[in-house]
Amino acid sequence: MLTRHYIFFELGRLRRDPRFVVLTVAVPALLYLMVSTAGSRTSSGAANGADAGVMAGMACYGVLMVTITNGVNVALDRNIGWIAQLRTTPLRAPQVLIGKTVSGLLLSLLSLLAIFLIGGLAQGVELSATQWLEIGAITWLGSLPFALLGMALGFLASPTTSGPAVMACVIGMSALGGLWIPTRLFPDTLQHISRALPTTRWAHLSQALLDGGASPLSDLLVLGGWTLGFAMLAGFAFRRDTAR
Repeated sequence: MLTRHYIFFELGRLRRDPRFVVLTVAVPALLYLMVSTAGSRTSSGAANGADAGVMAGMACYGVLMVTITNGVNVALDRNIGWIAQLRTTPLRAPQVLIGKTVSGLLLSLLSLLAIFLIGGLAQGVELSATQWLEIGAITWLGSLPFALLGMALGFLASPTTSGPAVMACVIGMSALGGLWIPTRLFPDTLQHISRALPTTRWAHLSQALLDGGASPLSDLLVLGGWTLGFAMLAGFAFRRDTAR
């Protein structure tokens, strides 16, 4: 009950910061609109499949940007003493982490919805209702490790360094993870690096649905391993900040 109230409280704080909401939702949507309209279009099924793949990748990017950038708010909260105030309340450390992580995940739904609306209404992406729901669910649920990474960065970095650290993670993971350019176009060395990243495995899950097949078990195992690792890092970062 206490955790649920805290989640709603955090969502209310984010709602009162429209600049954060607009930037994290509008930037990925505008970037997708630019990318999707840059090339020529045809009405063939193959073209629609390619457009759907671009949309799925940009949806991952939008959700990634929201969930990791939410970590900057944690660094700012530490700077103004809000995290210290929370420690004087009945909230325990896991409840604080859960509340901030879930609030970032819920906010990322706005970015996901915006990109899906552009894809379906403006770019003519045609998917079945089941595919829309499955890709949306995988994109959203698969962002959990990145939400945890954002929390870890927020507790480890200072307010001045958290912004550059977050953007480095967002750009690096998006570019090397194939969210902007398909990894098959990478040089061999970058392809090997890309396979180890959670963003690559995350994007594979959506692409498998578009291709009508099942995603390899290795994608789920790698993504699960990164989730566990980032969860441990976030817990360590919070405990270290508490000790200070």
